[in-house]
Amino acid sequence: MIELEHIVKNFNSDKNHKAVHAVNDVSLTINDGDIYGIIGFSGAGKSTLVRCINLLERPDSGSVKIDGVEMTKLKPKELYKARTKIGMIFQQFNLMPSRTVFQNVAYPLKGMTKEQIQKRVRELLNLVEISDKENSYPSELSGGQKQRVAIARALANDPTILLCDEATSALDPQTTTSILQLLKDLNKKLNLTIVVITHEMEVVKNICRKAAVMDAGKIIESGDVFTIFSTPQHPVTKNFVRTTSNLSKIETLIRDDSPMVKLKPGELMARLVYIHADVSEPLISYASRAFDVEINIILADVEIVAGSMVGGTVVIFNGDPEKINRAIEYYHSKNIRVEVIQDARA
Repeated sequence: MIELEHIVKNFNSDKNHKAVHAVNDVSLTINDGDIYGIIGFSGAGKSTLVRCINLLERPDSGSVKIDGVEMTKLKPKELYKARTKIGMIFQQFNLMPSRTVFQNVAYPLKGMTKEQIQKRVRELLNLVEISDKENSYPSELSGGQKQRVAIARALANDPTILLCDEATSALDPQTTTSILQLLKDLNKKLNLTIVVITHEMEVVKNICRKAAVMDAGKIIESGDVFTIFSTPQHPVTKNFVRTTSNLSKIETLIRDDSPMVKLKPGELMARLVYIHADVSEPLISYASRAFDVEINIILADVEIVAGSMVGGTVVIFNGDPEKINRAIEYYHSKNIRVEVIQDARA
């Protein structure tokens, strides 16, 4: 559905007139009907990249193909028509404050009769579950309601692609969850290809199937979401994953010399990280019984990402050193990465 090849977009800096490489030789493919995340800290280039998809930002070089059509070669009228099939929603909703919900959603509908517009708008408001607010103004709506209106407007021309530029960043966690669920439902109902631009790994974790991580205008890592979360390769990606994991608290506990993490002689503290998509066995209790070692769970952070379990636990092993080694070997055989944090066995 979306093919970007060697996209470059530069801007001139106001301070020193040097070129800023907002997007630097980026290539990626997004399949029809996919939910694809593009992640990056502020200034990584992700918003510029997504605006190159619908040519709101025209790339300096590179190819943008939508469903096989080269967008950069379209004439103005052709480009306008092509853009009607690419909806877009933003962090600040971009609703017109002087128009009602109905009027905001109706705005993109051109060349239709009054009856057709009325029918289409009410279909859309019902689709995003906000039909009771059609006569309200944006100032009377919550953030989540505003985003639902923005989504309805973006869907007015029956697009095949929906671009979401930090669409949940202004929302509280509960509202974010409801909007992400709505997007997942729309993806299924409409076979809508969704591109999610975000700096929040939680968003990617909850909705995306595949993702790319951007830094300094480049894609530094990409793949299915489970792999990115379970085995991040680049330091920036590792930092992103760490920010969403409860396991990162272990460093704070150690730094604060917490009694929870003080080891007795013969003990070993380790982080067990699940790196395989089908881990479903009672690994802690089995290893404790099978190898006659005590395994005390200090922290745990296990959840379902892309339909598979991801995360891990921080544990303290206590027992005969050889038995602890055998338990660790067992975990390796089960595709569990064992990262030793502290070792008091010597």
